[in-house]
Amino acid sequence: MRNLTVPAGILAGLVGATAFAGNAPLSVIVTSGSTAPGTETGTQFQSFMAPAINDSGAMAFVGNLSSTAQASGIWVGSTGNWTMLAREGQAVSGNLGPLKTLTTSVIAFNNSNQVAFIARSGSGEGVLRVFRASQSTGLQVLASVGQQAPGLALGVTFRDFGDPVINASGQVSFNASLQGPGISAANQGSVWLYSAGALLPVLKGGDIPNITQPTTTVRELMLPLLNANGKLAFGGVLQGPLVAPINESARWTATNWIPSLQIVGGTLVPLSEDGGGFVVRRVLPGMHRMNASGTIAFFADHDDPMAVPKFAHSIWLTSPNGILPIVMRTTALQANGETLGVSAFSSVAIDATGNVHFKATVTGPQVTTDTDHGYFTRQGSGLVVQRVRAGEPAAGVMGARRIFEISPYAAIGPQGELFLSAPMKGFVPGVRYDRVLFVNYPNGASTKIIATGDSILVNGQSKTVTAIGNYYSGNGQDGLAASINATGAFVFRLQFSDGTWAVVRNQLLPLCAGDFNGDRMVDDEDFALFASYYDQLAPGPGDIDRNGVTDDSDFVRFVTAYNNLVCP
Repeated sequence: MRNLTVPAGILAGLVGATAFAGNAPLSVIVTSGSTAPGTETGTQFQSFMAPAINDSGAMAFVGNLSSTAQASGIWVGSTGNWTMLAREGQAVSGNLGPLKTLTTSVIAFNNSNQVAFIARSGSGEGVLRVFRASQSTGLQVLASVGQQAPGLALGVTFRDFGDPVINASGQVSFNASLQGPGISAANQGSVWLYSAGALLPVLKGGDIPNITQPTTTVRELMLPLLNANGKLAFGGVLQGPLVAPINESARWTATNWIPSLQIVGGTLVPLSEDGGGFVVRRVLPGMHRMNASGTIAFFADHDDPMAVPKFAHSIWLTSPNGILPIVMRTTALQANGETLGVSAFSSVAIDATGNVHFKATVTGPQVTTDTDHGYFTRQGSGLVVQRVRAGEPAAGVMGARRIFEISPYAAIGPQGELFLSAPMKGFVPGVRYDRVLFVNYPNGASTKIIATGDSILVNGQSKTVTAIGNYYSGNGQDGLAASINATGAFVFRLQFSDGTWAVVRNQLLPLCAGDFNGDRMVDDEDFALFASYYDQLAPGPGDIDRNGVTDDSDFVRFVTAYNNLVCP
């Protein structure tokens, strides 16, 4: 029975209420119009590319400058204490010419305040190079297009590079395509490791990856991951007379340039003593993530006689017992009492504890086009639970706004929290909410961080947010998004209605039940939000006990938090 009486004054303030900026106050780190350290007098920041943060709280970003020449650079440090590591136009040692624009460079940032990136230097358009930079060593060139590839036949040179990754000891890995004598589209791929001053190939096109098939060779290699212990993980495509669609891809790990085959298509993975199991077909080379301990989650296809094409997509995990499928088309999804099936996967991540998080398109009798995808977590116990679904009410947003088309990538917090963004459906007169950035906790509850239309104080001036920059680009030293560190500090960009930008930081705090607007208090504005959720009798932000419906049991929990007022 519905028996909640909401004060009229609260309801009246629902539309006109002030928007809030996060589950903890956002710290403004650096803004448009501020002086760019290390540059000539009067030069200011205009905008920023996606920032990164390490475990000590130091940050790195590419900044775009007011200067028409030398208009971009890379800075590391903290608020009020920035060091410029590289700038467009600076001379690169070795007579390699001036550094070109850095606005397309995705930076990898480690716990030693080093960055790795690709950029061009030289005359004209310049030459593409792999760089490592730090305050102590300056700007170092690790590899250049046209350079003799170390350890390979004379005349074999680098043709192109993928974005590098870097770990805390300064090791850098990247994939590259090759050119020169004996190199063709059939053997141009390679993965490289720079360590202790040496750059050598880990695996390259033409190598034989599997001694049981001596005629099978590597064709392409891509997207290496590198953790703090120096473990590499990467995938690739194979070729040869014994290669068919079932066994044309593989995965490797490596330490100190020594590769080890992890799995190849066509492998039977036994799941029981009687020989039952799955035949792995296609191992998706680039769809993978690795955590600090070296556990890897990746996508692969396997034989499935029940599927129309006779094979199906699945998520796999390394384990002490080998390679295991952990989420499949037939996996039961725990979704607040709703029966769901998986029709497709689109992203995967793994946290420090080994829980695997993924986005999936789902099917079911209650699924509509507005609710057909979401994020799920496969826990160590094997249970797969729903975290957040399209169609849910947008946490902390006034009015009947619901999220849809959730971002394809998540930044993962230290305890498996998901940092996600999504556009919203619905309309509130006089209030603009186009997109919301929120944190989703392991129990499935979400809290808003910021939404377009919110206002925050920037240098004492209230500014309205019009855009939330991407926060998942760039790999950290363990293959995860570089925007969040081990203490839950999360950095990202905001654009405002006056066209300016800011890099801001949000500190993850424990979930506060009943704090729907994210201001770390459970007060009258949360009361008004809970009233709207309660009236809908549906899952979403008001479902505090996560039983699939916002009902009287949630009301009891909310009232307790409301009486306490301040979050713990």
